[in-house]
Amino acid sequence: MTEQKIEELEPVTPFMMRRPEMLPSFDGVIPLQSSSEPARYRVVSCLSRTFNAEQVHELVMHVCRVTCVAVEILRRRQPSRILAKFAEPECIERLEYMRSLLSDYMEELAVLHKRHIYPPVEFVWLNGVLTSECKLDISLGMRVGAQTHVGGLVFERKRGRWICMMVDIG
Repeated sequence: MTEQKIEELEPVTPFMMRRPEMLPSFDGVIPLQSSSEPARYRVVSCLSRTFNAEQVHELVMHVCRVTCVAVEILRRRQPSRILAKFAEPECIERLEYMRSLLSDYMEELAVLHKRHIYPPVEFVWLNGVLTSECKLDISLGMRVGAQTHVGGLVFERKRGRWICMMVDIG
């Protein structure tokens, strides 16, 4: 194969560029809600045809379960070891550290503590991007009592299951 000089190459014009193909997105409803409003989700895949709607729905439900357990850990209602099968050790350590910071703060504000420790988690929305066959980035909104919180989670598929690599709830 002969190499062409840069001067000999034709410039690429917008008309020569290939049209981008539409990437799949999956929309649905999170059925397990205690509120009257259903929470909607949208997951967009950067891959053309790797996942189907049923797989994405199962994955979203897995994300919701892990998020609820993470909130229960932060509220000191569940031990952190419960996430051992579903989260990386570093992720669990960071949750424990966040829990210790929050518990010190909550003890100072006992009224706020009661508002956060008893109400269930209600999801408001969930948006995700499947960046590869093995990685999912999630942003979500949820209510805990009267407070609305936003969170971010990262999941990677390892050893045949989706493992939480990072949880950030604020």
